[in-house]
Amino acid sequence: MRFENASFLGRRAMLAVGLSAVGGVSAADVPAPAPAVGRIDGEPPSVGDLRAMALANYGHFSTMRIRRRSVQGLDFQLARLDRSTRLLFGSELDGERVRRLVREAVPDDDRTWLVRINVFPRVAGFADLTRPMPAGVFVTQSPLAAEAPPPRAVRSVQHERVLPEVKHVGTFGLFHHRKLAQAAGFDDALFLDARRSISEGSTWNVGFYDGRRVVLPTAPALPGGAIHLLRLGMRSHGIPFVERDIRIDEIKDFELAFWTNVPDTVRPLRRIDATEFSVTHPLHERLKACYESNEWTAL
Repeated sequence: MRFENASFLGRRAMLAVGLSAVGGVSAADVPAPAPAVGRIDGEPPSVGDLRAMALANYGHFSTMRIRRRSVQGLDFQLARLDRSTRLLFGSELDGERVRRLVREAVPDDDRTWLVRINVFPRVAGFADLTRPMPAGVFVTQSPLAAEAPPPRAVRSVQHERVLPEVKHVGTFGLFHHRKLAQAAGFDDALFLDARRSISEGSTWNVGFYDGRRVVLPTAPALPGGAIHLLRLGMRSHGIPFVERDIRIDEIKDFELAFWTNVPDTVRPLRRIDATEFSVTHPLHERLKACYESNEWTAL
């Protein structure tokens, strides 16, 4: 059975399976199906394709913000996708292949699109994980919401992701800790390692400002595409920054805190645990300008 011929409910369920691997979207969040909801290697995914991804849950992904079929930080994104494919599957992921698949998936119009590229092994079974496995590429796209999210309040919690350098699909811990934080009255969770050093948020990187320079944590975390673009922008705009270990009990010494990810660029954190931060400090706008100053590269 092919994806485009499935029943309405079946299509919603299969779409939820595919998107949950790349963004934690539940079936209730999935709208009525659009004409094109995602393709695997340029073709509509079969039930078998989606079942394999859901049952194995072994893979990685990346998210791109696209305008007029152009991307900020494209080289970084393609290099990370290839590096993670080599690490997990022992095979290569050609950047030109990814560019073509994304280019085919996104309309060339004035809207800003959010594209998720989910990479999974196209194998019949997982009895022998030492052999090289060919990679399948599942591309999904949706228009990016225009409204900016409000400043967040987050709760710190000890949690360390497996292989933090890989943007992998093992997201259970991320969303479970987000759920627990929300149940306690916060918006999200900020992760600490065993030494109580700050690493990252559930699906975002974090940074601070001490009144003289931006301070970024060095505990093991995902090297996100957004924090990469922010570093480039700060260098080009002459905003000093340093990367060092940051313990959670140091946060009271900072004037502001911010979070970064590709869909939302750079946004203020208003509170971590009981510590409040400025959300009106002019540096917030300067950081956003640094991010947006990065070039857009055609796919």
